[in-house]
Amino acid sequence: MRPTTAFLMLGLTLVFLAGCGTTRPSKFYILSPIPAGESVTATGNEPAIGLGPVVMPKYLDRPQIVQRAGDNQLLLAESHRWAEPLANNFIRVLAENLAATIPVDQVAVYPWSRTTRVDYQVSVDVMRFDADADGNAVLSTDWKVQETESEKIITRKRSTFSEAALATDYAAIVAAQSRLLAAFAREITGIIRSATRVSD
Repeated sequence: MRPTTAFLMLGLTLVFLAGCGTTRPSKFYILSPIPAGESVTATGNEPAIGLGPVVMPKYLDRPQIVQRAGDNQLLLAESHRWAEPLANNFIRVLAENLAATIPVDQVAVYPWSRTTRVDYQVSVDVMRFDADADGNAVLSTDWKVQETESEKIITRKRSTFSEAALATDYAAIVAAQSRLLAAFAREITGIIRSATRVSD
């Protein structure tokens, strides 16, 4: 083999290997709150809500979107990532949803200052927030609502929501997860509204 031909073949081989090693560009996703058009109008006598602490499972503390391949196996989507830490996004969107569905002017997020008025505290322990092998989004939480002044626990329960994604891609899965957060917020506000009516 002539030197020129050998160098040409070596160059083509290096180009091929470089192409094989190229990773696909990442796509980034974010949870969305309840649309503004679905917000409940304030009446002027809404309670002040404190959200937190909210505890997320460690397996979700990563930039990749997590999907289950079975009962004991997780898949990490290297090319499909959260645009910010999932815990931060989860808490912010849940706070926005609570403010929209109670409604209140503002929901204080834990930790809040001692001077912040909080009538009811919502604490959440997230057990699961991912999608199964079929793309169905699942949110499972242990949570409680507590009256801050009396420290009376209004409710303590475990809630599980599931939502079928409308497609098999990650954008559809994240959209389904956003709808789960909206459903969760509505359940919380239903409890708080009932407690407020009783106290009135």
